[in-house]
Amino acid sequence: MAAWFTRKAAPPAVRVEPRPAERKEPRISFAGFAQEAHLAELARVEAAAQSFQPYQPPAGVRGADIAMDDAMSLPAGFGAWVGENIGIIEGYIADGLSFQGYPYLAQMMQRAEFRKPVDVLVKECTREWIRFRSEKQTATPGDDKAAAKRISEIETAFKSFSIREVIREQIRHGLGYGIGHVWADVGDLGYGATDQEKPLRVNKTGMAKGALRRFANVEPIWTTPANYNADTPLRDDFYKPSVWWVQGSRVHSSRMKSMVPFPVSQMLAPAFNFGGLSLTQQLKTYVHNFLRLRNSVSSIAANFSKLVLLTDMFGNMATPQHADYGDINPGSLTGRANLLQSISDGQDTIVADKEKEDAKILATPLGGLNELLAQAMEAMASIPGIPLVKLFGIQPTGLNASSDGEIRVFYDEIAAWQADQIEPTLRWMFNLVQIHLWGDIDPDIDYEFVHLWQMDEKQAAEVEKLKADTDAVNIVSGKISPDEAREREATDDTSIYRNVNLTGPAPEKPDDDLDDGSMSGLLSKAEGEE
Repeated sequence: MAAWFTRKAAPPAVRVEPRPAERKEPRISFAGFAQEAHLAELARVEAAAQSFQPYQPPAGVRGADIAMDDAMSLPAGFGAWVGENIGIIEGYIADGLSFQGYPYLAQMMQRAEFRKPVDVLVKECTREWIRFRSEKQTATPGDDKAAAKRISEIETAFKSFSIREVIREQIRHGLGYGIGHVWADVGDLGYGATDQEKPLRVNKTGMAKGALRRFANVEPIWTTPANYNADTPLRDDFYKPSVWWVQGSRVHSSRMKSMVPFPVSQMLAPAFNFGGLSLTQQLKTYVHNFLRLRNSVSSIAANFSKLVLLTDMFGNMATPQHADYGDINPGSLTGRANLLQSISDGQDTIVADKEKEDAKILATPLGGLNELLAQAMEAMASIPGIPLVKLFGIQPTGLNASSDGEIRVFYDEIAAWQADQIEPTLRWMFNLVQIHLWGDIDPDIDYEFVHLWQMDEKQAAEVEKLKADTDAVNIVSGKISPDEAREREATDDTSIYRNVNLTGPAPEKPDDDLDDGSMSGLLSKAEGEE
């Protein structure tokens, strides 16, 4: 108790102000900045130089190194050249013009916007296919029958070896990956590291009769050049691989034909695995623009109207508990907005205070969006040169609108593409099949691509009548004989009588006394013969 009376008053509380931790200013090292800038510049140059480096295949594609088997390395001073042109090269990479790699190209082929143009070109190039012919078809009846037999045999062989399907797949690889390969399995050579390295001579001395086993497509991911001439541009094999690695096996180029629809410069050939630009890579910018525009149009269409609530947020929603928010209850405000949003989405009745609230709808005009999408689709179709009706099924609109002219131009492009890209591989396969069947190449048998533009039956009949009238005038005038007119009919690929054997003697000329040129005259003559 005594202690209570003798206690001393506690000292007054002292406010302790918080003291922030002492901050030490970092010392600026200009040498560090210079070093970082130098390293960044070196990284830029190295990244740019990588776009010119030879293609590096996956593990297992290349086998054991053999003499003269090294790919060309970058020449001395190349890094300095890249550094001087770093801006141009970086733009080349940013634009997506460098080799994208087969895995990425395979992923692009999974999208319909990339796959559809490739499939359209593949189907159109092989739709009407080819027609075989022989120079002996209009000769003596014996030679004509022999030629017909050989044509039948080679047609059967083309079907048994699935040549049409193999060519179709090669085109798909060429357009999708930049290069397509077709390998011929000739003889019993095996599949060892060097079994297929022996050159294949396509003649009767280089290949035995019946030696052809099959044709097969090889995706470019499993191939890379084993060696090629980079010595002098004056040689005919300059930058042309003579031997390919195919998953550890060396295959001579004479046994595997390649198709490169869009070749690149020789300077870039090693980086592209000696292929070229793929159609999918050329479409990349246009497809991405279309996808971005399509998503934007979809977002605008989904949110083309917005509900606006005009309300007295202070008077109607003030609460003493929420003075920190300026007397506004945010929970009440957002709840009111969410309620009206759910009501508007369900097209229900919107209830608002007629004195202090008003509800309005702001709508975004949708006019012109279809034109933007149509322009983006036209840009996509312009790269492969496919008419919109073929690629997207879009019919032209307007008075007298027709796509016949565009389709005719497209068919001409297909014919030129067949002669330029398909012909080398198909000619090689055609010769191999002949040697397989007969032991030699028949110079009298050939083939031609059937043009996609075909006349209908009415147009073909009208053209045939004009030809018949011309033959009649020439026979009467003595320019040609009836047998020569029949020979013209037999060799005319567009004639309606092209499948009729016209090698026999011509029928007798109708009797003018019994035949007046009409059907009744022909019937009268037939009755008289009976």
